[in-house]
Amino acid sequence: MNLLSALEKAFSESPQNLEENPRVAYAGTRGSYGEEASLSFFKGTGELFPCKTFDDVFEALNQGTSDYGVLPIENSSTGSISTVYDLLSKYQYYIVGEEEVRVRHCLLAPKGANLQTIKEVYSHPQGFSQSQDFLNEYPQWQCIPYYNTAIGAAYVAQKNDPNLAAIASKRAGEIYDLLVLAEDINFSQTNVTRFVIISRELKFFKDPTRVSIAFHLPHRPGALYEIIGVFSVFSLNLCKIESRPLLNQNWEYLFFVDFTGNISQNTLANLIPIIQEKADYFQFLGYYPQYDQTKI
Repeated sequence: MNLLSALEKAFSESPQNLEENPRVAYAGTRGSYGEEASLSFFKGTGELFPCKTFDDVFEALNQGTSDYGVLPIENSSTGSISTVYDLLSKYQYYIVGEEEVRVRHCLLAPKGANLQTIKEVYSHPQGFSQSQDFLNEYPQWQCIPYYNTAIGAAYVAQKNDPNLAAIASKRAGEIYDLLVLAEDINFSQTNVTRFVIISRELKFFKDPTRVSIAFHLPHRPGALYEIIGVFSVFSLNLCKIESRPLLNQNWEYLFFVDFTGNISQNTLANLIPIIQEKADYFQFLGYYPQYDQTKI
């Protein structure tokens, strides 16, 4: 089935509803921001499956053991999470929704530890980046990247060593019985991570307002300018553009674009063929409801 036929079918079946007991894979473990995003989006229903890596989430969908995946795609302080963009391109799955989570990092350690005993700190690289100002005050600490903030907290709890600490949520500290040595250590107090909900199938839930696409352009002057102009003609608002290098094609890029506006089936049916004609490659990533900002 070609893309326009798939879109027509999805529109004819919309709005779709979530299954009663969906199987949801997320990156992390109990106490992670990914679990929080999953619980919020699916309103506590369904069965959650923690995964160690982002790739594991996609593989859970690929093997049919999960109906949806929940993955962080960008942070308001440190920007896009490039690995997730690369995996979206690789697996060709769809974004069906989004969720935002307020990030409040804490330095967690076993009972008996204090700031003077710490020698090693475990967290996801994003946790380190978002807490860099705090970490700069303790240059003697060795920061060790780990799969996920909460998985790092679980590891520190298991080791029960006062020389070890983790950067994770306060909830992770409560779950793994760790002390909070420092609270709100991220450098931005308005730190938010945006998560996307992915599916093997193209689905449109109620009131979709945001479209995500990806495309590769011919390497010639004005190619990107021409594409950007198309969105203006259709009175669409580009709310994000991201580029990722193409493997085995030096200095060539895959562009990921999100846009909003007065979007209808007719809009997409007219817009997409124009972009496809100008692009060497085109991928439709999803049409889904934007997160309600009043909830943050």
